[in-house]
Amino acid sequence: MRLVILTSNAIRHKFLANTLVKEASAALIIAECKPAATTSEKTEKLSLISKHFVLRDKTELDVFAGHDYFRCNTLPILHKEANNLSVFESVKAFNPDIIVVYGASIIRPPLLSLLPYGRIINLHLGLSPYYRGSGTNFWPFVNDELEYVGATILNIDAGVDTGDIITHIRPQLVPSDNVHTAGCKVIAASADALLTIMRRKENGKKLPAVKQWKAEIERYYRKKDFNEKALLEYYQNLENGMVARYCNNPKTLPQLVSI
Repeated sequence: MRLVILTSNAIRHKFLANTLVKEASAALIIAECKPAATTSEKTEKLSLISKHFVLRDKTELDVFAGHDYFRCNTLPILHKEANNLSVFESVKAFNPDIIVVYGASIIRPPLLSLLPYGRIINLHLGLSPYYRGSGTNFWPFVNDELEYVGATILNIDAGVDTGDIITHIRPQLVPSDNVHTAGCKVIAASADALLTIMRRKENGKKLPAVKQWKAEIERYYRKKDFNEKALLEYYQNLENGMVARYCNNPKTLPQLVSI
């Protein structure tokens, strides 16, 4: 199977890409490169939000150790440049059987039309249609709704995370988990699910393609919703034992898709 991965350049993206390329006969990674965050301040002097992301990066470095570089032919591009004509020409020349998108820009034509529907799939962090937008695995920690922590693998259509769902992924949480460790669990489980999907597609086996439904709870958050107030609520929930309570009495969602 010839695989193209459209992704970003954080360590979590490198881990997922490196996991998938092992299954491919040939692979090309197209990485949108965000500038590395830099600061001259000591960690204790950083803002609450900055500390939050420093802890995320440290957690990912620990969990995904050894994946600090892409282990495959990689085309680095600028952030939000995935739809440039030069990228389309590179992907077209590579002639992939499947394209996996994780953490890259929203894919538009002509790239979107390069392969038939069902051959361009997206890893969306968060459980669609329940949680959409930004920070979809952070807000369940704020809302005390840990049953909504997870990811959705779906076919890409012309909308934004609106394609048919192939599968949902949910992590096995333990009382010591926080949003960062839970996020790493989601990504690791998503990589395993994508490997299963690739194998089934290569063998011509049918996969679920479930149209998204109108859920009783549908939450949507934007980047500007994330602030220190929300972070303080998150930390308060952790201190109050929210994760342990959930682990002792986990809730289930009425509708999920599995492969």
